[in-house]
Amino acid sequence: MSSSPPAPKGRAARLLLATTILAPVAVSAPARADQLSEMEHQIKVMQAQLAKMRKEHDREMKHIQQQLATQRQSEVRNPYAARGAYGGVAVPPGMAAGMMTANAPVNTPLLPPSTANTPYGQISGTPTAQVLSLYGPLHRGQLQIGGVRITLGGFAEAATFFRSRDMTADISSQFGPGGVPFANSPTYHMNEFHQSERQSRLAVLAEGNIVRGLRAQAYVETDFQGAGSSSNSRQSNSYVLRTRVFYGQIIDDADDFYVLGGQSWSMLTMFNHGMSARDEQVPLSIDAQYIPGFNWTRNSQIRVVKGFDHGHYHVGLSVENPQQVISVGPGGNYLPPGATSDTYQNAGGNVFNPSTSYSTDVAPDVIAKAVADPGWGHFEAYGLLRFPHSRVSYLGYGKSKTYVAGGGGAAMLLPLEKAHKVNFQVSGLVGSGIGRYGTSNMPDVTMSQSGHVKPLPGANVLAGIYGNPTKTLQLYAYGGLEMVRSRSYFNVGGKHYGYGNPLYDVAGCDVEGAAGSTCQTSINKVVQGTAGFWWTYLHGDYGTVKLGAQYSYTYVTSFSGIGGTPHTDDNMVFMSMRYYPFN
Repeated sequence: MSSSPPAPKGRAARLLLATTILAPVAVSAPARADQLSEMEHQIKVMQAQLAKMRKEHDREMKHIQQQLATQRQSEVRNPYAARGAYGGVAVPPGMAAGMMTANAPVNTPLLPPSTANTPYGQISGTPTAQVLSLYGPLHRGQLQIGGVRITLGGFAEAATFFRSRDMTADISSQFGPGGVPFANSPTYHMNEFHQSERQSRLAVLAEGNIVRGLRAQAYVETDFQGAGSSSNSRQSNSYVLRTRVFYGQIIDDADDFYVLGGQSWSMLTMFNHGMSARDEQVPLSIDAQYIPGFNWTRNSQIRVVKGFDHGHYHVGLSVENPQQVISVGPGGNYLPPGATSDTYQNAGGNVFNPSTSYSTDVAPDVIAKAVADPGWGHFEAYGLLRFPHSRVSYLGYGKSKTYVAGGGGAAMLLPLEKAHKVNFQVSGLVGSGIGRYGTSNMPDVTMSQSGHVKPLPGANVLAGIYGNPTKTLQLYAYGGLEMVRSRSYFNVGGKHYGYGNPLYDVAGCDVEGAAGSTCQTSINKVVQGTAGFWWTYLHGDYGTVKLGAQYSYTYVTSFSGIGGTPHTDDNMVFMSMRYYPFN
């Protein structure tokens, strides 16, 4: 039988007891030192992270303060900012103001002003349509009457202009026949200076939704370039309000289709994009007669336009009010043997102007156009049909004759770089009897040996470049040509008739004071080069102020005759200050 060893006693027992108690302490001391060192390291890391977070927080607070300061400055400049459309929250990116519905909470009732996208619309204050919603927040210059929204546009202008030849014209120059004087006239040797406010314009667009996707619009645009019988520039200028544009239209957005009726720019005029009314590509000139080579009229018409492939392609047909520009030639009128009269124009009656003449038209001008916007550039092709008409009367009977005239052309608008800051445009029209559609109003017809009107062959071309090197500066330059391409004349009994007859006497065209009978000109070509700029001087809640300046050089030649080939020219300088209260 085994037994346990005896327990230690005395000093040995005390040593054993001390060893048993202190052994764990000796073993744990290094481990605790490591733990303390690790904790100190973690504290340092947390302190570094805290310092980094504090710096990031300071940067974020500084950025927020900068944003708030910018927002306050923006609100001072334009208190009608779109931030109010959603209860003080910014409009979501990509959402246009017109997409806001009537159910959205509105703190600020007005949105930033809006004008047509075309450059001409931006310098003329042309109102743009509210396509998606007519019940969202209002823009400046808008008011709502029931379901009809009214948008105001236009500008007030103070213009100054100088011409090196005195053509006795206001803000609209006369480039063609009867415009720039030849050297036989004293006005050729005299300068011309005027100031004018008559291009100032008021525009009103009224629109309403008939049903979803179907809209109705009415648009009127007026200025003061009309002249009544009492109008003068002596003491109190008394020029009258005139109709520039006045039409109504029905627009089917779902089918990309519209019908327009009233007075508008001719459908022959180049568009900026698609074929929408008020989006015409009109030159940016201060001169209200624009640039030679620019094809346009503003007249009564009925127009139908249809779009395809989500707006990439459009076709249109327009029947427009006719009027012929007639030149019987320096030789005067001609009656065939036995004729008692020839009738190709009559003085105005009733509410027509009795101091001018109206051609004897029997059918409208017909214009067809197709345009493409494939994603880069805008392209057009168009055709024109006209029907000049006259009658030669004999004792007891008469003969009427209608010619078929017209022509065709093309146009394109190309961005020269991705940001669309520089754009190039070119347009042209060639045919017979097309003079009315050029800005110089070259003759459409002259007289034939049968006593009837006869169309003259003509051509117009315009090229231009414009762009915005800065946000506030717009530059432009154009070059244009209009011409009667060939003569049309005849000689009877030693007398000379028609247009451009080489037997006309032009020997006195360069002699001041020479009789008009020695300067029997028939204008052949009108050429012009133009350059200018528009600078946005002020822009804010009060509207916009633009300053513009323009220089043009015009060169006019006549068909040659006995004594040479007459020519004349004119240097013109225009300056403009325009105030746009609604833009």
